[in-house]
Amino acid sequence: MLAAYTELKYAQKVKEFLVKKKLVNLDHLPVKELDHIFFPMVKKAAVPNAKVVNTKFSFPERQKPMTVDELLKGKLTATELETLPRTQEVVGDILILEIPEELKSKEKIIAEAYLKANKHLVTVVKKSDIHTGQFRTRKVMVLAGKKTKETIHHENGIELKLHLERTYFSARSGSERLRIANQVKPGEEVLVMFSGAAPYPLVIAKNSEARHVYGIELNPDAHTYALENVLLNNLQDRVTIMHGDVKQKIPLLKQKFDRIVMPLPKTGEQFLDLALLKAKKGAVIHLYSFLDETEIDSYAKKVKQICKKLGKEVKILRKVKCGQFSPGTFRVCLDLKVLKN
Repeated sequence: MLAAYTELKYAQKVKEFLVKKKLVNLDHLPVKELDHIFFPMVKKAAVPNAKVVNTKFSFPERQKPMTVDELLKGKLTATELETLPRTQEVVGDILILEIPEELKSKEKIIAEAYLKANKHLVTVVKKSDIHTGQFRTRKVMVLAGKKTKETIHHENGIELKLHLERTYFSARSGSERLRIANQVKPGEEVLVMFSGAAPYPLVIAKNSEARHVYGIELNPDAHTYALENVLLNNLQDRVTIMHGDVKQKIPLLKQKFDRIVMPLPKTGEQFLDLALLKAKKGAVIHLYSFLDETEIDSYAKKVKQICKKLGKEVKILRKVKCGQFSPGTFRVCLDLKVLKN
């Protein structure tokens, strides 16, 4: 087998070169020999500080992590394995397991398999309740691993500390948050209503040249995490988080905004009067809702009518499906441009 042969003092540099040039053979482990080391290679090429040689010995194979299916073989039937969802939501180092009702008796076995197959995970939980209550929080139950429900989630260049039961958060909306950030023009003033632990404010501030981003959140636990997250990401000069009810806080704000984000997928349209009150002419409002595919166009017309009754004219720039809630039901964002103010 081809290998890069080098002194141990050059080992790190040689390894980095091989990885960068995609020359290292990932199926096998390096072999040490006194004060030298052999790095297995996939093809012949010149390597600085090393001699490329044909070895007469075999390299130990790198042990590959077993897949969930392999770990569950013999513990679940083939039919049961087919019913297991192929994608699961991961928040930080916690996996939120969704399994069919018929596999409930084997949920801990399944959770252990996911934990063993994914080395970056420390905990596997299951939803023990749907999002409910004023703050749309949910209960979860630890099935495997460390008994914690708090984690730090990495997304779009930010770190987000949160507790799964104390604040609403969807990791699956990460691409949608970046979509919004990518629309923000330099110098914009942005308002995020119902800002939670601050994923939207932080992603927007981190990935755009917005002048300032404001968030308003009613949930005291989410607000506390938001304040911590602003400091964690060193964005305190560009992000301001306020605690309170948007109905009380927004009328008190002195400025108007170039962009307003309303990530409340249920009853969001009931707060359009507040958004329009603080939207500049030409501002863009991002309004979210859970809709059946057949309801999207009628909902868009309804929103335009609400705005018209409030004395405002809006243009619907886009109707974006940004997640599937259930079969046929989607999380939809209407991008609205305020034409008349």
